[in-house]
Order: sequence, then C-alpha cells, then structure tokens
Amino acid sequence: MNKNAVKDLMFGGVTELMKNKQFYYFSSVGPQYCHWTDEGQEALQAYMELMAYKFHEAETAELDRRAKEMVIGALTGDS
Repeated sequence: MNKNAVKDLMFGGVTELMKNKQFYYFSSVGPQYCHWTDEGQEALQAYMELMAYKFHEAETAELDRRAKEMVIGALTGDS
C-alpha cells in the first residue's frame, strides 16, 4: 500500500470516528467546545496504533522501491 492510500485511510478513519457522537462531541460554537469523549480517546488511540503499522509498511515499501530504482538505474547507466 502506498503512502497516499495510507493517508486516505487515516483521514477517513478519524473522520468516521468523529461522526459518532459516542466518540466525539462537536459544537458549532467553536473548537474550544469540541472534544473527544473518554471512549473516543480510547478508540482513537487503538486506531492510531493500528495505523502506525500501516505507516511503517508504506514507508518501508517506498524505500525499497526507490532502492530498486537506483540499482536498476545504475545497472542500465541511467542517471
């Protein structure tokens, strides 16, 4: 999975958690009145722990792809 897909997953997951009033309280008055509930904080932490692995996987895949491109480029004489 590439970095952009992981970013989309991250944004989508947090947005979905925020839509659930059990997890997030939104007030149109202003950001000082918006907050995560205790249950929402737990859900967000668990989600972040799952996503951290995906971040690592995406970064490792990107580094591997770039390294392979560099080797191929060196072997074929591309600069």
